[in-house]
Amino acid sequence: MPALTLAALLLVLTGCAAPVRVTWETETEMNTAGFNLYRSTSPDGPFEEKVNTELIPPSADPLTGKEYTYLDKGAQAGITYYYELQEVERDGSVNKFGPIRVRTSSLQWQQVALLGGMALVVLFIWLRGGRILQNARSGNG
Repeated sequence: MPALTLAALLLVLTGCAAPVRVTWETETEMNTAGFNLYRSTSPDGPFEEKVNTELIPPSADPLTGKEYTYLDKGAQAGITYYYELQEVERDGSVNKFGPIRVRTSSLQWQQVALLGGMALVVLFIWLRGGRILQNARSGNG
């Protein structure tokens, strides 16, 4: 059981998310239905991994445009991603922009130390709890 606990903790350490904030600005949005954001691990694509779950709505005023920010919560630490922005027109046509390159940061040593410390505390409590339970069952508690 301790090996399983340690394996689960290592999985948590290696799979830590590193959210990426993607921003863009438009000047006008005539006939824009909205935007989709795609990512890939290659600059040449394919850009098949859609980041947003729903179409990002356009500006309320198509003559002035808007500044947008979208947080990609699914990005993983230590990976280089390439993002492509797709503007979807009301007639269904798509305009593609990008890609842009983003390198997510790796875990800092303080984060690794904190997570490792938490893992040790959990392991200690688990092992200590097992001994208390074993002593209680054998009548030595």
